[in-house]
Amino acid sequence: MVIALLTDFGTRDYFVGAMKGVILNIDPAAAIVDISHEIEPFDIEEAGYVLQSCYDEFPDGTIFLTIVDPGVGSDRRPLVVRTKRHFFVGPDNGVFSFLMRSDEIVGIRELTNTRYFRQSIGTTFHGRDIFAPVAASISAGVEFSELGPALDNLVGFDETGKDERSVRIISIDRFGNLVTSLDASDFAPGDALCVNGYRIASKRSHYREADPGELFLIEGSTGKIEVSVNQGSARDILRAEKRSEIVLARNEPPSD
Repeated sequence: MVIALLTDFGTRDYFVGAMKGVILNIDPAAAIVDISHEIEPFDIEEAGYVLQSCYDEFPDGTIFLTIVDPGVGSDRRPLVVRTKRHFFVGPDNGVFSFLMRSDEIVGIRELTNTRYFRQSIGTTFHGRDIFAPVAASISAGVEFSELGPALDNLVGFDETGKDERSVRIISIDRFGNLVTSLDASDFAPGDALCVNGYRIASKRSHYREADPGELFLIEGSTGKIEVSVNQGSARDILRAEKRSEIVLARNEPPSD
């Protein structure tokens, strides 16, 4: 089976390699795929966005091992979610909350059966000690029901304090495009986004509609509104970070 890894571990340290070693010791036939290990450290929302953006492209039975876990060692629940097509293994901290908006979930299990954990479990690396061996055990044929008791809920992503005009940057890609939390279906003609003192109202259907260096809005491949620049970086021009404030200005007159 395919085991797809998504983490905030980077590739400099031994963390990803250790997880792969654990997996291959349990299931040498596992096909391990790296989605990304460059999620911003501790950024649960970005991890959820990246996972949501690509999981449906994977073959049936894929096991998504997602480790962005600022609460490692605490009382947050380790779990596996089974959908109609896939398995999702990781911490119950909101990273899988996008699944709550679909009808795909067929079961959730809290990981309590230590038979499928690494023999020695530390408090700082559950990716290696709990989640990787569980993912490998599923790949090797262990029944979903054996992993622990059934659950009926997932932790949702915390959006406390966000009002209807507040838009978040959920990811900044390598080209400097600002991926926002705003669905394209919620963006109307005449709307604008205000970022660090800049007002961007021009919306384009593709990059070449914009002049080189022009700031504009575009519906990205995941259906989110992105702030972009033709042949440039919106991040650099706007001096934007994940924490930058974006305000949705409704019904402003369009600029063109």
